[in-house]
Amino acid sequence: MAKAESWFKSRGWEMFQFQKDCLRHYMEGKHGLLNAPTGMGKTFALALPFLLQDLLRGNKRRGLKALWVTPLRALSVDICSAIQEASDELGAAWRVERRTGDVSGSRKKAQLINAPDCLITTPESIHLILASKGYEKFFKNLDVIVIDEWHELLGSKRGAQVELALSRLKNMRPLLQIWGISATIGNMDQALEVL
Repeated sequence: MAKAESWFKSRGWEMFQFQKDCLRHYMEGKHGLLNAPTGMGKTFALALPFLLQDLLRGNKRRGLKALWVTPLRALSVDICSAIQEASDELGAAWRVERRTGDVSGSRKKAQLINAPDCLITTPESIHLILASKGYEKFFKNLDVIVIDEWHELLGSKRGAQVELALSRLKNMRPLLQIWGISATIGNMDQALEVL
């Protein structure tokens, strides 16, 4: 917790209670659904825990450790930049990349051969990876999957894609932590249960 608080202070910020709670629950191996207003630091509430946990483990494993799913391609650039910046400042030395429709085919192919530590992607892209040859190797070190904008996906066709992907990934990686993020969600209990 101290390293997270000092990182926030280095930016002139104070940690909100929900950020502290996410860090604690994540480190305890729990799953969850974070619901907070836009612009409050939800990305850092979940990115810092997985970066810090990897640092505590000694940061020896290479390959995909965190998968961040967003239905909004426009957000992927900001999320990618924020997580990469946090990684660099914490000394985690993670490679954070995007895999969306505007990323070149050659870059996507390279990602399958040499996976980044964190991949920001869309529901459709996860299914394309799961349909590719050797996908098990790609996901073999996956620790966490974060579903951003869960309120946008819940009950939709794209949400069903996410649920199917989560089921497959959880079957491959039983200890996989699953977290959702939302700014506006009505029935928290049901949304968490579906996730």
